[in-house]
Amino acid sequence: MTHTARTIRAFHVWLACVAPALVHAQKPDTVGRDTTAEQLGLWARSSRSSTLILSSGKTYNRVEGLPVYIGPVFHDSSGKAAFNVAVMGIIRSANTFHWDDANLGHRVGAEMRVGRERGYALGVSSYDVITPVETWQLPDPDAGLAAFFLRRDFRDYFNRHGAKATGTFHMSSRSSLSVDWSDERWASSDARKVLSIFRNGTPWRANPLVDDGRFHTLVARTNVDTRNDDLTPSTGWLILAEYERGSGRVIAPGPTSPLARPAPVSQLTYGRAFLDVRRYNRLSPTTWINGRLVLGGWLHGDELPLERRFSVGGIGTIPGFDFRKYEPGTVDVSQCSDGGQPPPGNPAQCERVALAQLEYRQELHSSLLDFLNSRPIRLRGIGFTVEPTVVAFVDAGRGWLVGQPSGTLEYSSHSFPRFGTFRTDVGLGLDLGIFGIYGAKAVSSAKEPANIFVRLRRRF
Repeated sequence: MTHTARTIRAFHVWLACVAPALVHAQKPDTVGRDTTAEQLGLWARSSRSSTLILSSGKTYNRVEGLPVYIGPVFHDSSGKAAFNVAVMGIIRSANTFHWDDANLGHRVGAEMRVGRERGYALGVSSYDVITPVETWQLPDPDAGLAAFFLRRDFRDYFNRHGAKATGTFHMSSRSSLSVDWSDERWASSDARKVLSIFRNGTPWRANPLVDDGRFHTLVARTNVDTRNDDLTPSTGWLILAEYERGSGRVIAPGPTSPLARPAPVSQLTYGRAFLDVRRYNRLSPTTWINGRLVLGGWLHGDELPLERRFSVGGIGTIPGFDFRKYEPGTVDVSQCSDGGQPPPGNPAQCERVALAQLEYRQELHSSLLDFLNSRPIRLRGIGFTVEPTVVAFVDAGRGWLVGQPSGTLEYSSHSFPRFGTFRTDVGLGLDLGIFGIYGAKAVSSAKEPANIFVRLRRRF
């Protein structure tokens, strides 16, 4: 295939991947919400309808490329109750849409919701999907665009094949309490032949092996959102909290899994929690100061499987440090490796993690820049106004293991690492509303070079 043909083909993929990602960026942040109706925007409908939908999975990565969803969707309503049924097949673009088991999946869901803003919902679903190990670090659009354009994938992935039952109480249009119960098979996935615009001849970072097996999980989560706006909040709180109790049987532990040492563990039960708190404060009509605190990790029971471990570093958390960077002979508090040669992909191994982010935003007013605001830029019917804003930020975070205290990597279950052991950075950027350009420099490690990066959405 000629270079021109590859470029034309890449542009076609761009139309299918990037535009839907921009639309998906309009949705508020959530933890663990992954229903078919929410993905396809079915709750906005108010009358009976039946249609065939062709949609992207609103992501792009080195394991599946672009997942394409196709299938029938049925919606009906009666009084305050709404019903949705979707039967979606998934074909992935990896290996040029090659027809094989790794490129095929499905998502089938049935949901009932009573009440539009305040009410409850019940749902069941069956799925065979590729999912990230950590979804909290970076939104789907940012991760997808980095993979598609720059051949940089800032996530690791595994296959989830199973079924789930969900009950949700909606306290308002943006705040909810929910409980999930699922029966799933977790399996490792390999990086495959996936197209990118630049650096297309460079090999992808290996997708790390995980703990393969069958797991049952019970997850309780809450989402409290008092922000004045989903996309550009200036005041309010966003609190995302999750508790997960999992049990299962491990068939094949990953190479970095403690479940394989000193003797393989077949049965395990664990408890895990995650908390993401964000506060937005307006100081004046053109200045804001915003903060974020993330805490997560092991609570009780057996060791966490690799699919449920944590890490920090990279453009989503501490951008002054490269994502998954390996430094020989150095204890790594980002991935929690002991300094030895890591396995392919250098996976997340931390049992607990802490991250704090603080930013100051100052909107710019200049006749040189105001011409950009004369007419909104429209992408797929959504208008964007360029609003140049200077962003100054600082980040601090690290991960650690739970056990007998030893050096700077392992701490007892009731202790917390000293702040002097945290990785820290400072940075400055220009947010144009549609995207932002930032620079970050590590403070806790002076030898780290400065990093320049682009974000489609706000940092948090």
